Amino acid sequence: MKLCRIFVIVPLLVGLLVLPAAAQQQRVEVSDDGHETVLVQPSPSDGTVTVRRVDVPYGTAADWQNDIRRQVGGLQAADMNGDGWIDVVVGCYKSQSYPPYPEWKNYIYYNSGGQLEASPSWTSTDEVSTGDVQVADINGDSYPDVFAANGGYDMSASVIYWGSPTGPATSPGWFSSEPGAAWNNYAILFDFDHDKDIDLVTANQGNSTYDPYRPMYLFRNNGGTLANVPSWQSAETSIQGFLAVADYDGDGWEDLAVSKWVNFESGIYKNAAGTLQAVPVWTTGDDDSDKGVAWADVDDNGWPDLALGHDPTLLYSNDAGVLTPTWSSGATYFGHSDMRFCDVDRDGDQDLAEVHFSDGKVHIYLNNAGTLDPIPAWTYDSTAVGTALAFGDINGDCWPDLIVGNSGDVSVMVFYAQPPGVPGDLNCDGHLDGFDIDPFVLVIGAEEPFDEYYALYPDCHHLTADINCDGEINGFDIDPFVELLGG
Repeated sequence: MKLCRIFVIVPLLVGLLVLPAAAQQQRVEVSDDGHETVLVQPSPSDGTVTVRRVDVPYGTAADWQNDIRRQVGGLQAADMNGDGWIDVVVGCYKSQSYPPYPEWKNYIYYNSGGQLEASPSWTSTDEVSTGDVQVADINGDSYPDVFAANGGYDMSASVIYWGSPTGPATSPGWFSSEPGAAWNNYAILFDFDHDKDIDLVTANQGNSTYDPYRPMYLFRNNGGTLANVPSWQSAETSIQGFLAVADYDGDGWEDLAVSKWVNFESGIYKNAAGTLQAVPVWTTGDDDSDKGVAWADVDDNGWPDLALGHDPTLLYSNDAGVLTPTWSSGATYFGHSDMRFCDVDRDGDQDLAEVHFSDGKVHIYLNNAGTLDPIPAWTYDSTAVGTALAFGDINGDCWPDLIVGNSGDVSVMVFYAQPPGVPGDLNCDGHLDGFDIDPFVLVIGAEEPFDEYYALYPDCHHLTADINCDGEINGFDIDPFVELLGG
């Protein structure tokens, strides 16, 4: 997708974005934080997939997509109604895009037997700008709740839709109350003080050139009751984008990484025995615009490494708490909206996925024995602008499916992973029968790299023996294998 980027350093002023008459004939998209505007122009690569490595399990086109024009601010994949199937939670934002969007309520696409419903049967009753959604059991009743990070030019309060056995309530039951109000760009739900309940941190900004900055806020949870007023805030007021949590220094307390907009340095806020420090313990030293952070032990040395949505995308390798930039993407364009780590090929290491707003592209970088490929192994060029990512096993085949959010006519799409074989089909003849017993026993009794198995079955895949989908091949797969075999 060939797009013209217009950067706005602080949020746009309230009111319709004023463009020349010629531009008004074109589609105009504005990001959920109001900082980026694009004029959308079709290109021959729209809707196409580029595959540079065939071991990425996603196909050349989306396997499921909706047909409602919305602006997706955030995505989560979780079983929201307790039926054992992963549903898709969608938060929608409001902007000054043109033509205007008709609605920006939040949605849940429920999953029935491995298939998402065509139209969302859960719709929020409120309609405010939501830049992100997060899912966790916040009040401790065992049912997943949905936190909507709200804001927009109205700086609407963020809310929680409380969960129940049949799914969340459609009306919010909790409202945030930040000092002076805030535009929440992103949020993270995590037990920062290790008291066995879920706390909340929001990444924030203001809503105009005259009031552009806000601190980060932490809302403390006490026994399942989340405070409406933050008990902690960062010393710096700035424009924050994304958040991620990991114990980067090995002290047993998970620290908070945050990406920040231009003129501010992305960094890490140390968790000191349950209390976040007000100033970062580490920063990048670069005040260019960053959007997106994610942690994963990419090189398998026992320390979480930090990916940053920079220009280009960067990876800071972690050696005993010392972060060093060791990798950068070789892609040609960067305008991040979201990034996630996920072991997409199920080879035991974490791969990196990112989606870009201005060119609508999703990239996946494969991890090869501790090193990310510099060039994306799989790229999807959306017909719209890219806004969000999530992974979840929608169809129940043990493999992570890719969920992509857009601002556009098709706003949510799913790429189903294409597993290397039928579950339990260890001799790869296309079906499960008694001839799979011997190779199954061979895999169960072996360890990586399964040399003896592959010597006998060189064209097969050992992951078909992970019948219970827990990511490991062991004795816990025997009973489900026998059940499949008997069925």
